[in-house]
Amino acid sequence: MGIPVTEELIMERCKTSAMEEQLEHIQTRLANAEVYLARNVNQEGKAWLHFDDWSGMSGHPKWMKNFMIPTTMKHRARMEKSLAKICEKAKGRRLSMHRKDRIS
Repeated sequence: MGIPVTEELIMERCKTSAMEEQLEHIQTRLANAEVYLARNVNQEGKAWLHFDDWSGMSGHPKWMKNFMIPTTMKHRARMEKSLAKICEKAKGRRLSMHRKDRIS
């Protein structure tokens, strides 16, 4: 008999898949920023408020090196830590469900 699909399990899968997708997006931004830094040019962004500079395709190289990349790496580390915490919590719930099934 397999693990019953509960609402908690569905929510855990939903949270983790969304977070993994965001982590992939962060990875592409960091890769773009590294390539952009290697070119060492200051390409002006398309948007007025420069929100697209966070995608790693435009902006001042020093801003990228000193602010954008470290901030994005910190955000990635926080997301990875919370993803690990969610997975660990779900694992504990599954183990406790197995114990309850054995007792009853």
